[in-house]
Amino acid sequence: MPGDKLPVRVMLRTDKPLMHEEGACLPSRSRHGQCRACASACPVQALEVSLADVKLGDACTGCGQCTAACPTEALSLPELAFLSPAAPEAQAGGTFPAQPAVPVILECRKVPADLRAPASQEVPCLGAVRASHLVALSAAGSAVQLMDRGWCETCDMGCHGEAPHHPAQAALDLATLWLEAVDAAAAAPQLVREPLPAERCPQLLPPAPKSAEKLDRRSFFRQALERPAGRSTAISTPMGGDGKAAYPADRRQASPDRQRLLAVLGALAEHSGNELPSELYPQMHVNATCCDQRLCVALCPTAALTVCDNGIGAHLQFSSERCIACGTC
Repeated sequence: MPGDKLPVRVMLRTDKPLMHEEGACLPSRSRHGQCRACASACPVQALEVSLADVKLGDACTGCGQCTAACPTEALSLPELAFLSPAAPEAQAGGTFPAQPAVPVILECRKVPADLRAPASQEVPCLGAVRASHLVALSAAGSAVQLMDRGWCETCDMGCHGEAPHHPAQAALDLATLWLEAVDAAAAAPQLVREPLPAERCPQLLPPAPKSAEKLDRRSFFRQALERPAGRSTAISTPMGGDGKAAYPADRRQASPDRQRLLAVLGALAEHSGNELPSELYPQMHVNATCCDQRLCVALCPTAALTVCDNGIGAHLQFSSERCIACGTC
């Protein structure tokens, strides 16, 4: 799509690793953007989302659960970048590895190194892993294991609320649902319960490892302008009469999360000979009360809604592949 551009990510605070891509953030795109998925997912209520900006409070632990909840990946943690390349480029033609890939074992950062499973990889919290990441890793032939050490029940980032649940359970259930619908032979990711002594669990989440990710030139200069020396948070720079909502149409971006899911499931479907489930594609219906002012087109954050004008007449075009069912239209 002509509107797709490279992301411009900046740190919400210089003392926290969480990155924010304003052009992908639904509330930043429109005053009608009511998405608060990140704030709702934060277990310590550290995020405050408004039309003007996204504020990150001192309470942030860096667990990353907000990044997994964001439908457009507007929030990200550099340490989770290793999960994103999991979408196998070579599988676009339906070619899958003849031999199983190396198992992928994910451990929470709270687990001391001497207690972790051999060859495991660290994530800040198992709740920071997206369903699309699990689908992509499983489709690549990996046996994906998320290690449950029995500490989530008492962890500030875990499942100790009124309705206890493991923070990764929703992503695991969704990934399993998609995999079973497309290719029953694909191994679903597993939550492996191997409890460790409670006294070995640190009270606080250890700090994130030093980031190897470097800001691109554009992001670097933007961050320098928004955060003069000595400031830990960005200066709000409203754009247009509705704050940062006045984004031009060419800033619209497809959701990386959805692109990843569609690419992997499409390759799996080709490999298995099955059809992709209709539930994967949102539907939109326009009734006779449409006033043709095209506000829905202007507000759509992913360019799933566009106008086709052939010189004789114009009509709405809808791409269910780009639609994230955010409801803004």
